[in-house]
Formats: sequence, structure tokens, C-alpha cells
Amino acid sequence: MIPTLPIQITCPKCGTKYVAQVQSIIDVGQDPQLKSVLLRGRLNTVICPSCGTTGVVSAPLLYHDPQKELLLLFIPPELNLPMAERERLTGNLVNALLNTTPTGERKGYFLNPRVMLTMQGLIDEILKADGVSKEMLDQQRARSQLLQNLLMALDDEARLQVLIEQNKENIDYPFLLTLAAAAEGSAATGQKQLTENLLKLRNILLARVAIALPEPLPADTPPAQVVDRLIAARDKESRWALVLYNRPLLDYAFFQELTGRIEKATPEEAESLRNLRTELLEMVEQLDKEAQAVQEAKIQLLQDALASPDPAQTLRERKEELDALFLAIVGAALRSAQQSGEAEEAQRLQAINEAILTILQEALPPELRLVNDLLAADYPQGTQELLQERRAEWGAKFLEILSALAEDLEAQQQPQTAQRLREIRTQAEAVLQLTMPPTQ
Repeated sequence: MIPTLPIQITCPKCGTKYVAQVQSIIDVGQDPQLKSVLLRGRLNTVICPSCGTTGVVSAPLLYHDPQKELLLLFIPPELNLPMAERERLTGNLVNALLNTTPTGERKGYFLNPRVMLTMQGLIDEILKADGVSKEMLDQQRARSQLLQNLLMALDDEARLQVLIEQNKENIDYPFLLTLAAAAEGSAATGQKQLTENLLKLRNILLARVAIALPEPLPADTPPAQVVDRLIAARDKESRWALVLYNRPLLDYAFFQELTGRIEKATPEEAESLRNLRTELLEMVEQLDKEAQAVQEAKIQLLQDALASPDPAQTLRERKEELDALFLAIVGAALRSAQQSGEAEEAQRLQAINEAILTILQEALPPELRLVNDLLAADYPQGTQELLQERRAEWGAKFLEILSALAEDLEAQQQPQTAQRLREIRTQAEAVLQLTMPPTQ
């Protein structure tokens, strides 16, 4: 693995001197995640330990993708290095890369890296090698420019409304993905105000523009229809969203259908479909790897809790990792222990399961905690008593919450729970009317 280089930095805001680690070589074969960091504009981002000011270190960069035999070099022009120094620096970077590359994998192109004049040019070349066309790049740049224009008009309501009206066709789901990526990047680099502005803009756009958001297709959707949807997707972002929401539908039958169309297509159409198949296979592989990594992390968390002298405290310290997947893993382990007759192990897992539910319950807003307690209570007497005992915790807005939750559960095909919430809402409305002060 290629190490980072320590450099001393002086904070431009408070003058604090500190040491930061800078990445001067990216080898996708050795560390593929660095490619994503680079493309998101977060490579060599530093944060002052004293005042929190963020910035990006301008440093030479050698980019290597062995699978594509791509070797790119960028030396920031602001460094004003003379030619001899540039050549020496290039040689040092290439030699450092060679030293971490097995002898059998060293090829002739190592000796002749392609020089990029700008960082944007380097990124464009990487995307081009990934099959991203100039048209796609132009579309993304247009989205970025529109995002900047909207942000600049955020405090000018009249100007903002004009921009939204003029660009309604361009404010679509791919644009929201661009906005979300920008918010994620600003949050990661500590730019709190920018993050807040981006999220505020997102909420405004969702309220004023009818944006078609992707939805999961029915589980019994025929492979041919799934193929049609992906072929009709206008850009990579839309296809990615479809894959993300419908990963189970991209199975063997799906790819068999897509391959059949390739075999029947004209040469030009077949080439386009082959590129689509390659892209989809890469997306599916990435999703599966990420899912596996998440699952392994959850299993490790369970092992850490089991090995801890105080499992509940361990879970509380890592409560941001407690989710539905972790509960499912704990539940599966508990059932396995019970079926195997491992009473002690089952008891420990049961205690962990109860601790998780307690922690999750504590993190809920008061209204949702009350909803959970009402659903767990006997109906109608238990729920009636609970509504009266905890009357100080809820008001008229609680009725709206119950209605919204019932609609959501109905959409998720849980009609019995939805009906119970509607019945509880009727009880709550009656309690509210009895306890409201009389109008003058």
C-alpha cells in the first residue's frame, strides 16, 4: 500500500501550524476507494485542529488504474516548479508506484504518464475511461452550475422562484442526486453553513417542483419490463437509482433477458446493450460488496457486544450502528441458539435484543415512543388508559401523526396495524375533546 506523506500546514484563518497527511499517488488496484474520494473532490482535504477551518491541499498527484492501463500525472501550476524539478518529481512518483507494484505487473506505460494540465482535466479523463461520454460530463457540469445559481439566490425569494420556473425541466432526480452529493461532501469537510443551505434548497425544490422519484417495482415485475425500464433511463444516475431500489429483480432471469436482446439486436444496438450490461453488472457487484461489508460490520458489532462485560453500554456507545439489519442478525442468531439448545447463549442474545430495543426506543421522538407503547397495549381499554395517563405528552398534532403513520402502513401492506392506529386515533380525538379547555 502506498503511504501518505506528512506535510506542515499553516491555517490561513487562525495561523495554527499542524501536520496533515497528503495522498500523492492513487493506485486504484491497491486502494479503489481513493478513486471515489478524488471524484467527490475530497482528496487531501484538511481540517485545522484549532478553529476547524477546512481546505484542500494543492499537491502533485499520480493516478494509476492498472485494469485500464491508465497513468495520469497532475502537477498544480500554482507550484511554479521549473522543468528540472518537475521531471525529478515525476520520476520520484513513478518510482514510488513501481516499488509497490509486483515485477510481473510493471508495463511500458509506467515510463510515460500522461500529463494533465488541470485537476478537472484529470477527472474528465478518469470518467472518460469509465465510459462516461462528453455529453454526460456536460450534463453534470450544467447541473453543478444550476446548483450554484440556485444557492446564490437562496436568500432572494423572487430571484429563486424565477430560476426554479426557468429550470423546472432540469430539476429532476439526477439533479437531486448532484445536490445530495454536494451536501454529503460539505458535511464531510465540516462546512456546516453550506450543508444547511443545500438541505434547505433541497426541501424548497421538493415542495415546489414535481420531481419523479424512483420507487421499487413490484416484486413480480417480469424481467422484460425491468429491462425496458433500464433501457429507457436517460442517464447513469437514473439507472443507478433503479438498480439501487430494485436490486433483487436484477437476477439471472433479468440478465438472460438482456443477453437475448443483445443477440437479436442490430450491431449498433447490440453495442449499446452490451455497454448497458457491463454497467449494470458493475453496479450490482458494487451493491453486493457494500451489502456484504455492512453485514460483516453488523456481525462484528454483535461479537463485540457478546464479548463485552457490559453489552448494553457497548451498544449504547455505538447506537448509530443499531438498525433493522442489526436487529435481524441478532434475531437470526437468537433463533439458531434456541434451536440448538444453547440456553446460555440464547439468554445472552435475548438480553442484547432487549437492550437494542430499549436504546432505539429512547432515541425516538416522544410522539413515536407513545405510538409504540399504544401499539403494545391492549385495545381498547389499555390504549384508552395510556392516552389519558400520558395526556401531557401529546396534543392535536398527534392526531395528524397517527393518520400519516396509518397511511404509510397501509401502503406497506400492513392493513391490520394501520386499522389499529386509526382506531387509536378515534380514541385520542375523543380524549382530546374532553380535555380541551372550553372556548369563551
